[in-house]
Amino acid sequence: MLSRFCSVLLLGAALSLFAAALAPTAAAQRYDFPPKPSGPVLDQGNMLSGGEERALARKLAAYEDTSSTAVVVVTLSSLDGAPVDDYAISLGRDWGVGQEGKDNGVVVLVSKNDRKMFIATGYGVEGALPDAIANRIVERVITPAFRNGDFYAGLDRGTDAIIRATAGEYTATEEAVASSSDDGGVSTTLIYIFLIFAYFIGSSLWRGGGGNKKGAKTSTRRRGDLPIFIWGGGGSHGGGGFGGGGGVGGGGGFGGFGGGSFGGGGAGGSW
Repeated sequence: MLSRFCSVLLLGAALSLFAAALAPTAAAQRYDFPPKPSGPVLDQGNMLSGGEERALARKLAAYEDTSSTAVVVVTLSSLDGAPVDDYAISLGRDWGVGQEGKDNGVVVLVSKNDRKMFIATGYGVEGALPDAIANRIVERVITPAFRNGDFYAGLDRGTDAIIRATAGEYTATEEAVASSSDDGGVSTTLIYIFLIFAYFIGSSLWRGGGGNKKGAKTSTRRRGDLPIFIWGGGGSHGGGGFGGGGGVGGGGGFGGFGGGSFGGGGAGGSW
């Protein structure tokens, strides 16, 4: 009786492993993906001009060349009823975005007619680009530009934000976003409010103490001088938060289809 029970358990475990191994293949068969492009941008949704597409591709190819992290942008006319998150993740697996063993690929998928988008992250970048940061980029950087009809600005600034996040430049912001999404979000917000008030009160007292003395200093701090976690993103503007115009320039080829794998991380939205 015991041996039969053990046999059933082993059979169940084997079937589960087999199903998990087949999952990426099944997903690939479920969708009719476009052919893998030669570069990091595929604009089937005709959301970019030729010059915009080339500029975006040059930037992403240069970043992949210097970091090996592959960021791929794909626009479609329609998803034909497919869930945007599953399609983006499955596309990343099918194309092998990122490097084998590093799994450092990112897919930015946009469906024009569905007005939906999703940032899918490979296993290797989920630490630097967790769901909370991806969601922030979608909501604060890409979506405002898309709602204004400026698709290139949204994708350009959005990929700038992704590049900076995967380069590890948003650790403080990442912690702030993550904390606001958990059960401690309310208390954390109160702490931020307290810090803001403490700053302004302290500044007022300091200035007031030296008011009429000769040679007394006056202290002025711009918004940018305060910690980034207090002010937040401001990504819809060119200079603040995740926004910004410059990014990574340059040319060269693209080697970002190196067999990377995707687990299911990322975030999306609509506009």
